[in-house]
Amino acid sequence: MDKIDLVAHAKVNLTLDVLGKREDGYHEVEMIMQTINLHDRISFTKIDTGIEIISNHPEVPIDKSNLIYKVAEMLFEEFELTGGLRVNLDKRIPVAAGLAGGSSNAAATLVAINRLWNLGLTSEQLAKIGGKLGADIPFCIEGGTQLATGIGTDLKELPKCPQLYLVLINPPLSVSTAKVYGNLNLEQVAKHPSTDKVIKALQEQDREVIINNLDNLLENVTLKFYPEVANLKDKVTELADKALMSGSGPTILGFVSGIKEAEEIKNKLEKELTREHKIVVAKTVNHGITEI
Repeated sequence: MDKIDLVAHAKVNLTLDVLGKREDGYHEVEMIMQTINLHDRISFTKIDTGIEIISNHPEVPIDKSNLIYKVAEMLFEEFELTGGLRVNLDKRIPVAAGLAGGSSNAAATLVAINRLWNLGLTSEQLAKIGGKLGADIPFCIEGGTQLATGIGTDLKELPKCPQLYLVLINPPLSVSTAKVYGNLNLEQVAKHPSTDKVIKALQEQDREVIINNLDNLLENVTLKFYPEVANLKDKVTELADKALMSGSGPTILGFVSGIKEAEEIKNKLEKELTREHKIVVAKTVNHGITEI
């Protein structure tokens, strides 16, 4: 096999809690992560030498700073692989949106090289390698519904989430994850997300309880420092059953009961917001990296 085409899905958090700061400087987290059908399409082709990245998105770096490049370089060195790799990225997940787009691309690169060079690595082995470069990469390989603890790389599979529909609104600004975590004061947190309640609702397939308990601790910081994100969340709260920030932001998710409601909210927001806002109707999916 000289070529493989893969789909790399975006990730959202159903819950995101921060339990404390570790001695190594990272934060101890507890979060329920979920893949959605918003995805990038990536073609991987064996070439004679080098690592080449081609992308349809002007904001995606195509040099060594891209996680795709870092993963490929690491595997080529670790397993002493011969030849090279050309990666053609059809980018559909908004960049720097708190949706793990870069991590998902990196996960796809792990899967692609494993298959193209017949390395025979298991998903667990790929996850361990990916975790060296990014906390979200291990999750993105298998996707679905998982509980992430530690720094986000310790994963436990949860019951599959019942179908949830959402509107995803990505505003034209970037949020510094380091700034958000740096300004998080856990002593001032009055209420933490009810992760256990959501896990129980997943076991019982109770869509209503899941939606009612969606929560993200980082909103306390992001909404304070980025008023545009706070205003967007207020707007979505008025329209959806539940509004939630994804990751450290700036993307806001509006969860609704069905695809029709999601489309109606999308149409309404497109009239109210600027053209620079990316608005997508999405639904949850129960898988990670898949072959086209």
